[in-house]
Amino acid sequence: MSPSLTVEVEAHAELPKLVGGLWHPYRRKWATERKHHALVDVAAASGWRDTRTLLTCYQQPDVDAMLAVMSEPRKVRDSAMITRDERAADDASGVVLTGPRRVSI
Repeated sequence: MSPSLTVEVEAHAELPKLVGGLWHPYRRKWATERKHHALVDVAAASGWRDTRTLLTCYQQPDVDAMLAVMSEPRKVRDSAMITRDERAADDASGVVLTGPRRVSI
């Protein structure tokens, strides 16, 4: 998109000039609004050749997404504490099981 076309479209739509470039702010918004989709699909749909540029330049953190990360944990159970029948039922339901871990401090 040419710079003059971006300026003309913004003026016609009575949009304020956005900080951060001519069209990049629009691409950032577009990419950020689609963070819930698979990364490769977002990259392909928007014309990025690789996901690195999408991740480092365009997808931005947002308050709603960070709140969801902090307040919606995925429940994980210790696999040593369940029976074989419970494991089969959990495998069918998609629950993630983990084994005991050793952590060095």
